[in-house]
Amino acid sequence: MKVITQDARHVPHYGVFDLSYAADPVDRHPIFETTFEVTFTRPDGSTVTAEGFYDGARTYKARAYADVLGEWQWNTASNVPDLNDQAGRFTVVTSPLKGQLKLHPADPYQFAYDNGDWFLHIGDTGYRYVADTEPEWRAYIDQAEAAGFTKIRTWFCRGRNDVQALFNPERTSLNLPYWQEIDRRMRYALNKHPDIMFKLIPYGEDTAELLRYETDELSRWIARYAQARFSAFPNVHWCVSNDREIVPDGAELSGRKVHAATINRIAEDMAAREPWGTLLTNHQCRWSGYAFCDAQWSDMATLEDLDQVHGQLLLEYRAKVRTPVINDEDRYEHYRPPAHPRYFFRRLMWASLLSGGHATYCGTRTFEAYDGKLQGIQGYYDAVHSGKLTGAQDFQNLHVFFNDSGLTLVGFEPDDAFVGNRPAYRKCARIHDTAIIYLANPDGDEPENDDVSERVADVTIHVDGNFVARWFDPRTGLWGGASELSAGMQTLIAPDGGDWVLLLRRKTV
Repeated sequence: MKVITQDARHVPHYGVFDLSYAADPVDRHPIFETTFEVTFTRPDGSTVTAEGFYDGARTYKARAYADVLGEWQWNTASNVPDLNDQAGRFTVVTSPLKGQLKLHPADPYQFAYDNGDWFLHIGDTGYRYVADTEPEWRAYIDQAEAAGFTKIRTWFCRGRNDVQALFNPERTSLNLPYWQEIDRRMRYALNKHPDIMFKLIPYGEDTAELLRYETDELSRWIARYAQARFSAFPNVHWCVSNDREIVPDGAELSGRKVHAATINRIAEDMAAREPWGTLLTNHQCRWSGYAFCDAQWSDMATLEDLDQVHGQLLLEYRAKVRTPVINDEDRYEHYRPPAHPRYFFRRLMWASLLSGGHATYCGTRTFEAYDGKLQGIQGYYDAVHSGKLTGAQDFQNLHVFFNDSGLTLVGFEPDDAFVGNRPAYRKCARIHDTAIIYLANPDGDEPENDDVSERVADVTIHVDGNFVARWFDPRTGLWGGASELSAGMQTLIAPDGGDWVLLLRRKTV
């Protein structure tokens, strides 16, 4: 189905209505000196005013996120006569789409789709997905869903550390062909894989561009134009920048250092403009935490660390914020690589989820331009078949576990004490009469080098009644048989060597 459409009679619920007008700005710059806003009125009478954008060839567009069923109305305001005081209607009809990423209404640490379904966060790092020099972008996104990924980190950079491709060479206007290619790839992903969310990073790792924001209007247009184009896309949320060193205001700037006030200013501007409630965060350099826990614009805490297979940083930030907490960068399979990537990343994902947080993987070196080897955007399974990757082989089994059990993590609380307070070896999350336990069973105590042990793991717990226990193999996605437990201290032994997941549910009469 077409998620983004110009058909005013059949706009899918949680899709996008794409309004297009031909107009001549006459003696005005078509972007910088032209104002174009559209006020959309929902069937319930609520309104949203969204900025339109120039798309080249005398074409102006505006987009609406169709979050309410029924007949909508719209009207325009512009300083260009052909765009001013236009009006129309479109009808939003039922669809199977899940919609925009939201904070879960029943649990501030979890995400949900706009239709209410829980969002299982399994992140990947596809930095260069929208860069126009990446040839394998279709294979990348088509295979991402098959691998189990539900979120992709993507920046607007063409160069390693710059977003200058967003401008023309003279830096007097926007480079519309580059923006149009970003648009084409985002529309492809939305239409073919609408459940995969993109964390778009408009300023990427361009420190110089971030530092120009206060004094250079062209720099400010990056975020403004990006929001006009993409905020209505339900598969988008925003991250101001990536991997910068955030320093106190007034501190001397060098290297990748950026004042906290600069990020705050950009994010506050974006939050003030945001028409559709699109989520917003920032990402800073490794081991520096998250500087914006108390910022009103911040919808999630984004972290970068190393070897968080015990989830301790996630637990630390859960105590500081009441938003989702994401370890969005740990080891990559080919940057700071673990010795045993399949085990490392499987362990990282399970441990992060049971710590009440979320984690992200990276396979090839997607921060560097495609070279046919280990750099650039590539289809995950293409890379597996050519012997480059193994790290995400078991991510689909996370979906199997939650789909088969009928569980979500909404309302679950991390409880490592229940399994002996050894989080590098055992993780636990519990709610009411249910517990999920992950026995990591490493063969050492160095996450970078650990492999899964072939010894048989066990766990001793105290249960306060009659429970049913089932073992789940996170490597194969297969379930073992059920066994019953009675009240008291119980030692449960895994079916075999390796790492295992144990599901406990109170027995019902």
